[in-house]
Amino acid sequence: MGYRLRLTPVYLGLLTALSVAGCTMGPDYERPELALPNQYQAQILSQTSTELGSLKEVSALSWRNFYQDPVLISLIEHALSENLDLQIAQSRLLAARSKVTVADSALWPEISAKAGYERSLDSGATNTNPSPSTTLDLVGAVSWELDLWGANRRASEAAEAYYLSEVEKLRLTYVSLISDIASRYYEWLDIEQRYSVSTDTVRLRQKELDIAKLRHANGVISGLDVRQAEVELQSTKVTLPTLDYERKFKINQLYILLGEYDYALPSPQGLPENVGLPYELSAGVPSELLTLRPDVKMSEQAMIAANSQIGIAKAAFFPKFTISGQYGRENDHLKDIFDSNGVTWSLLGGITAPIFNRGKIAAEYDIATEEAKQSMLSYRNVVLTAYFDVNDALNNLKRAEEAIKAQKELVQSSSAYARLARLRYQNGVATSLDLMDAQRQLFSAQLAYSEILRDKQLAKIALYRALGGGQLE
Repeated sequence: MGYRLRLTPVYLGLLTALSVAGCTMGPDYERPELALPNQYQAQILSQTSTELGSLKEVSALSWRNFYQDPVLISLIEHALSENLDLQIAQSRLLAARSKVTVADSALWPEISAKAGYERSLDSGATNTNPSPSTTLDLVGAVSWELDLWGANRRASEAAEAYYLSEVEKLRLTYVSLISDIASRYYEWLDIEQRYSVSTDTVRLRQKELDIAKLRHANGVISGLDVRQAEVELQSTKVTLPTLDYERKFKINQLYILLGEYDYALPSPQGLPENVGLPYELSAGVPSELLTLRPDVKMSEQAMIAANSQIGIAKAAFFPKFTISGQYGRENDHLKDIFDSNGVTWSLLGGITAPIFNRGKIAAEYDIATEEAKQSMLSYRNVVLTAYFDVNDALNNLKRAEEAIKAQKELVQSSSAYARLARLRYQNGVATSLDLMDAQRQLFSAQLAYSEILRDKQLAKIALYRALGGGQLE
């Protein structure tokens, strides 16, 4: 139900003052208490390293310093300029910024202008002396909804929170893209390394098969030894098609991230053991996740927006006040449009108050309250997940660091064992079974060593990402 009233200057000034200093419905936002632990469950003991000179907090370590491989840096730079998901996120951010402008505009009067021209002729059936007439008008209009209860201010808060959420979403897209490029890159290097090991092993076993055939022809060994050499050769060959598919698949994943149908990837150099990523990372304290991780900050902005919606819903219980005014000129001829006798103006005020729909408004208020509760629970869940993401990354990195040393020693021992077994076999001391067993162990150890080097790099990437991804520049 609506009421209309004509405003005097006194009433207009009073309502304007009330609008400026009016109350704001709904609770003001306060970050909930989370009771985060003082430290992570798993902490890596710092070890001496000269790669960075000293420990650096992850929040101050840019991706250019973290990913120290020049090839990887060039891939990341290309992806940041061409990746399609990143461009979509950038467009969404621009749209969110414009939505803030739209929401803020409700806080201010809307001013418009209208110019009109009308040429008309009355009907001769109803008018004894019909003649054409002309009306010209030029009018300026002002309309303003007074924000006495703060609904528009809460809407502005919500729009600002949505915008900041898009800012963090864009940053999350950056962090995810950089981490994904690095992960796919090191996975590709691992596959190429294992493919190289397999092809080298195939060549070696082919030579040994040729030697075995020659020795069999000379009566030195039996046909069983030849068959064993054939089995070992074929067992290595069967790994090549799968590895070839995996490396092509990994390259295609890189192409998608790079935003290209084709890209001149460099020749793989193999996985480094201690070069490419800084050895040391400072995990800091769990409370830093609230300001470092973009997904946590996104969730908090969503909570702020939901909190503002409570105020908007609560303000709907109260009347809305609007004022509008017009001032202009009207005349029959364009040359007389600014004549003093042609002045027209009006000033009106309106009150709209809910009467018969309060059940709907109450339900909408309950919905807003529950959605705010849901956003708070979602925020707590995101923080909880972030905390254990860091713990899992720390544990995974610790596992990889411990496994690398043991696996490297296994490769060295297996290599020495295979060399001795070959000498003993050539001298007729050891059987072909001994040689094949030693070569099989070396082959498996070399493949596993490449995989554990990959896992170490991926674990560092996961930890860096879990801690917020550092500075983008």
